[in-house]
Amino acid sequence: MLLLNPLVSGGWLDHGGDDEMTGSTERLYQTLERLKGELSQLSETFEDTYREYITALANAVQHQLILATYHLCTQGYPEAFLSLSFSQRQALQLKIRQLAKQVEPSMLQSFYRCTAEVMQEARTATTSSPSPSAASMTSTTDEDDEDESEEFGTISESDQAALEAFAEEFELPDDLFSRVGLQRLSMGDDDEVPFMETDSPEASGPDLFDLQDKENLPSLSDYDPMTPELIASWQRTVEQGVSRVLSQLSQRVNRLLQSRGILPATVPPKLVQAATQVDATAETTTNVPNLLKLLVETESGDESRSQVAQLLAVRLRLSDIEFADPTLKTWRDRLRELSSQLVKVGRSYHEKQRQRAVIEAESAWRSSWFEEED
Repeated sequence: MLLLNPLVSGGWLDHGGDDEMTGSTERLYQTLERLKGELSQLSETFEDTYREYITALANAVQHQLILATYHLCTQGYPEAFLSLSFSQRQALQLKIRQLAKQVEPSMLQSFYRCTAEVMQEARTATTSSPSPSAASMTSTTDEDDEDESEEFGTISESDQAALEAFAEEFELPDDLFSRVGLQRLSMGDDDEVPFMETDSPEASGPDLFDLQDKENLPSLSDYDPMTPELIASWQRTVEQGVSRVLSQLSQRVNRLLQSRGILPATVPPKLVQAATQVDATAETTTNVPNLLKLLVETESGDESRSQVAQLLAVRLRLSDIEFADPTLKTWRDRLRELSSQLVKVGRSYHEKQRQRAVIEAESAWRSSWFEEED
């Protein structure tokens, strides 16, 4: 009995078929190189757009933070604000303006930190992979899935929910992040860059980048090889960073207001901080953007009794800020367009990668095949 190589018997190894396959392979590799170039260009455009978006967002936050605190002090707690002296009011307003001015540098610090960490994790994933070719393909066996889980760690339910929400927001396919081999998909509380204040001596700490040194700031476009997953994961972490800075600013402002006697002193500071982290879908917002109203139970002098107090606090929400600013809506639309381009290029990229894997597998089969006679 003679076992025949189906590729040999099909005529693939004759002179004409070989030339045809070689030409097809060359075109495939050229297409892949072109798609890699498009991904690199797309990453540069993404970075430029986000920097412009952050600048516009910072300007909007400054304006809307002033409006929110104005309403809180004059409509929410007018008696407490009037109890301050003229100089105390001025000092409070100055401090609020100082915090507002730190939005842009804080967001840029978060932006560059996200960029550096995503690239570092991607490099770590690449160097720890068994081989370049294996790392470029998605595992399909349970054994490979287990290895990947041990190497990178499992994704928590909260991270998975964030991924799904992000994909839905930008109309991305659900499986776009399936190949992302990043160990830390989001920064924990211990890794957060603190919101900077103008009078903080730690503002130039080792964790902060020199924003004036443009040449040494991390850039996603410097990473090679560029992949759709890397860009998508980077975009998600940047968005998380933006929301995190807004949350930190809200907490700082609320602590400031409570320390000046505007917010009720009977409400524990931890509760004021937790108020800024309430689910955005909860029915706790007021008619004023970026303000949160909650009913909280506080302890009275009599331990057997408690009181219910209304808490009005600042909670900066990206949706409120963007809705009130047409410029930001324009930038958000631009980001959605770029996300759509990423999906389109990413699908083509993975399709060509799959075709390359098939061609290389066929070549490997032929190189190791030998005829055997019984």
